[in-house]
Amino acid sequence: MLAQALAILAAAAALHWAIGRVMRRIPVWIARRRGDALGSELPGRRICDVVGVALRALLWVATFGLLADRIDVLHGLRDAVEKLVAMSLEAPLLVQDGHSYTGFDLLRLPALLVVVWLAASGAAWLLKTHVLAPAGVEAGLREAAAVVLLRVGLAGVGALIVLQAHQIDLRTIAILASVLGVGIGFGLQHIANNFVSGLLINLELPIRPGDFVRVGEWEGTVIRVGGRSTEIRTLDEVAILVPNSRFLESEVVNWSHGSPLSRVHVPVGVAYGSSVPRVRRALLDAATAHPAVRRDPRPQVQLRAFGESALEFELLVWTCDPRNQLTLVSDLNFRVLANLARHGIQVPFPQRDLHLRSPQLDRLLDAATRRVAPDDVPPEAGAFDGEPEPLDDPALEPAQWSEAELDAVAARLRGPGGVPILDRRRLLARHRRSFVGREAIDWLMLHEGLTRDEATALGQRLVERGVIHHVLDEHAFRDGHYFYRFRSDEEASSVG
Repeated sequence: MLAQALAILAAAAALHWAIGRVMRRIPVWIARRRGDALGSELPGRRICDVVGVALRALLWVATFGLLADRIDVLHGLRDAVEKLVAMSLEAPLLVQDGHSYTGFDLLRLPALLVVVWLAASGAAWLLKTHVLAPAGVEAGLREAAAVVLLRVGLAGVGALIVLQAHQIDLRTIAILASVLGVGIGFGLQHIANNFVSGLLINLELPIRPGDFVRVGEWEGTVIRVGGRSTEIRTLDEVAILVPNSRFLESEVVNWSHGSPLSRVHVPVGVAYGSSVPRVRRALLDAATAHPAVRRDPRPQVQLRAFGESALEFELLVWTCDPRNQLTLVSDLNFRVLANLARHGIQVPFPQRDLHLRSPQLDRLLDAATRRVAPDDVPPEAGAFDGEPEPLDDPALEPAQWSEAELDAVAARLRGPGGVPILDRRRLLARHRRSFVGREAIDWLMLHEGLTRDEATALGQRLVERGVIHHVLDEHAFRDGHYFYRFRSDEEASSVG
């Protein structure tokens, strides 16, 4: 008997260790399957801890039962415990409307409600993952449908059925809820506000998981839109829980909504007397050389103000990665500083002019000035000397191009290596030596460095000058599958 008891204890200890090992490994396995980082907060760790404690408790209860069959002292103790527990659970504890409720009923009712909630959650998960997701429904709509229509709805209906089966008068619960609702409603109004706000966010989708947003002082990526709060992960990898009501009651900047394209502002100050064309070229060179800066729309340089100590410029660039705006601004600042130094342009320090009025000092300055010949007086800093430097700007818009420049780009467009000029057919009509408007725009963007809007404007200027025209003279220059022809090709064919 003693050997069997020791073997049972050893087996129970081994199972106890194995349960703990398995419960610790399950969250790690889930995290690896999902591709999450193995940190301190693993998915399902708390649930596994609770399940592990329950399994270990059941294990030792079963071990005690096996040992009681082999040891007389434990056998009598087990019988006494079983009788005490049976009397406690079967004794009536509460009587309502002629129906008595035992301790077993009070334990079974919460257990059934938990089972109903788990079943409703499982049905919502199946609907969200196996029905709505394959159908292509938006993530926010899937979450709202699963939470509102199934999880809450089925759980409420199931709870009513369980309560009715236990002959609990729902009118009493309604009266109690109405009495308590007035008192606790004030304390739960913020929770209800955030819950309803979360439902509206999931339905309207002003923000979605993966969007880069700024709410108040917080800026980061939306990780999850929950029932009460939204989780935002900042650029410092810090998780911030923002109440859902803030997204509907305050201003929210969402760089990813609709299109991730956004413009970045880089202020730059240079010393007075600096060459404005050189400053502009230095800033544009810094922008166009960066791989994260979009070519369309093209970068711009604006002279914003004449500051107290500097000419205040601003470099405007477009990017499709709003999460790296700070990194982009830092890179552009490094490039701008290097380009300004290469062009001999100074970044000024704050300057102040101090005027002193004293008769003795004025007399000393007059005497010193008379001793200096007028030819020896150096010119003032930044004074104009000679002809002004021409503004050589190759980035002018097509509306500012001269006629000679327009003729040159038209010759390149029509010449060898230009846009394909072929005989084209549409329906029953045949259009000789024509080209497509969209192909011409693509060629101008590739070979002339224009944006799509600028290429369209350039084509319209060529139409207005009579260089090209629509084959049926029905349309202006458009970015589409429209046929156009050079006037010179028509004149050559008519002469031939």
